[in-house]
Amino acid sequence: MKFKHLYRTGLAIVAAACMLVSFQSCNNEDIDGAPVISNVRLLDPTKADSSLTAAEPGSMVVIQGQNLGSVLKVYFNDFEATFNSALGSNSNIVITIPANAPTKAVDAGVSSKIRVVTNGGEATYDFVLTAPSPVISGLYSEFIKPGGNIVINGDYFYNVKSVKVGETSLQIVSSSVKSITAKMPATATVGAVTVEGEFGTAKTNFKVNDNEGNMVNFDIPATSWGSEVCWGAAPIMPANDPGAISGKYSRIKGTKLPATGYNDAWVFSTCSFDFKLPAGPAADRQFKFEHNIAEPWKAGKYDITITADKSEYTFSFQPWNSTEYAATGYQTNGWRTAVIELSEFKNAAGNTITDVSKITDLKVLFNTPDVVIASFNGSVDNFRIVKK
Repeated sequence: MKFKHLYRTGLAIVAAACMLVSFQSCNNEDIDGAPVISNVRLLDPTKADSSLTAAEPGSMVVIQGQNLGSVLKVYFNDFEATFNSALGSNSNIVITIPANAPTKAVDAGVSSKIRVVTNGGEATYDFVLTAPSPVISGLYSEFIKPGGNIVINGDYFYNVKSVKVGETSLQIVSSSVKSITAKMPATATVGAVTVEGEFGTAKTNFKVNDNEGNMVNFDIPATSWGSEVCWGAAPIMPANDPGAISGKYSRIKGTKLPATGYNDAWVFSTCSFDFKLPAGPAADRQFKFEHNIAEPWKAGKYDITITADKSEYTFSFQPWNSTEYAATGYQTNGWRTAVIELSEFKNAAGNTITDVSKITDLKVLFNTPDVVIASFNGSVDNFRIVKK
């Protein structure tokens, strides 16, 4: 009996082993069989039943099919993608479409296919890589003279069809993927900037040549008695000066500027003025102004002080003090908009402005406390606080 029991047990083990070998053999045959792609979906498990025929470069997707376990290479529009085979299976490949894979925006002749290479062969699948919609990151200057050039910075400016300020179409002077230059009309124009490309439209949330949130622009009085500023002797240039961008402006121009922390000729300020700024915290706002630095700037700074609820909040504007401009100095190509997060203005305790509507003063002081400046030619205008 014991012999029969052992014999039967041995036969069972042998049979199980044969079944395992047979299963592994079949599995190996599946892995090395000809690959098939049946679907592409998003990785998001909540959208697992989705089916894609197109996606943007940079998207993470799942390629589904059969005999994908021995995958060697994956291509999108003949551009090879990297992947982690450990995340896949015989029926799935988890992969990120390369961010720099070509699209029809840059090459009209792309294949619009996914190609998978395995030990068992190749499989292709019709799949379009779509270009992202255009994005506007900002303007070189938010104030532009009539007939001047507006420079729009951003990305994905593919096959630009039109550029508008408000409802006015502009002549496109030049265009690249990251920058557009267009000519403003001969008459003063105020409005948001819209860029229409082949793959979508982008629009600024602010208007060019707009006085919204104005604090000091040397044209609109910033005192109760009608003067441009309350005190300070910083030169104010007339609106018809050739260097003007939008009316009167302030300019400091000289040589051998002495090392000093204060000079009345380098400052302008208001005196407890109601700017009628809407309520809200600093985190929701930006401080902007236009500046024109006509020659390399390598020392000195603009100390900008905002008074709110009887507390002073300060920011030092010195863009030359950075790795980018350390060697050459900072210089603009005409007027340029400075954009500073209002939360960067701090009081002595390190706090930010809690309510913008309580702002009562603005003081701008150029100073050079460390060294004598051999030469400086800097202009400023249109100080304002706006919503992001």
